Amino acid sequence: MQPVRITAGDGAGELLNFLQKELVETSNDGELFKVNHEEENGLIAVECTCKGKFSGDKTFVEHLSQVLAEYLITAYDDMLLKRIAKKNYGYLKPDERREIINIAQKKIRDGSQNLFDTILKIRRKNLVTRKLADFLNQNDHIILEGFVTFRMQEYVKELEEVMDWAVRQYLIEKEYQEFIKLLTCFVQMQKPKFRCVHIIAEKDSGFSLYDENMERISDQYLLELAGEQADGIIKEEDLLISFLISAAPRQIIMHNISEIRNKELIDTIMQVFSGRVTAFND
Repeated sequence: MQPVRITAGDGAGELLNFLQKELVETSNDGELFKVNHEEENGLIAVECTCKGKFSGDKTFVEHLSQVLAEYLITAYDDMLLKRIAKKNYGYLKPDERREIINIAQKKIRDGSQNLFDTILKIRRKNLVTRKLADFLNQNDHIILEGFVTFRMQEYVKELEEVMDWAVRQYLIEKEYQEFIKLLTCFVQMQKPKFRCVHIIAEKDSGFSLYDENMERISDQYLLELAGEQADGIIKEEDLLISFLISAAPRQIIMHNISEIRNKELIDTIMQVFSGRVTAFND
């Protein structure tokens, strides 16, 4: 069949290695595919040929399209994300855009994605595969840079949605860190009301509080926060944070942290009371 020429510019060497691995080395018959590296008129290209028999030319095109789609997603995602960040979020500082791109990259490539993210990832690859198959069924020469720029608009829209999500995550984290700084400054200005507070996480998601003498805390601090007789026990996590900020203990010792389902609570306490917290899983 007619060879397919793939112009990849500076990335031709990387593409050649990728096609060798995915087409030649992984095929049942190593002689079925042939991949050559050529240079013409200053353009570096890779020529891909099917030497054996598929069940028709379309099958070879579909197979090649699937392999090329994986390569494009791997090789061009970073470039596309940078374009989107500059176009849609040019008002942000360069370091902020880089952080957003990092969040988006992690979302796209994270191997521990949930089912919904996995489905979206498959959908994005299928979009590219279909576009490649449609193009290669009509053409035997493809310039990847041009294809990415002019024929992958649907895929770019999918990436724009990922970037929108990344921006929201970035802003949420930024607001959270600013809140942590505010709480930290407030705690540092507070006069400590306890030398040490022991926090014991209970199995019912509550927290028992004890002072440095291991006597249960049941005073005005808990009463004011809980609005009722607390008897040294706080049920809500936000009340625990409020108490600690009000009490500003010099030292915090956390026990049974494996019983704390909300790990962000531990992180918050660790950050706000940096250098004062010791955690045990006893």
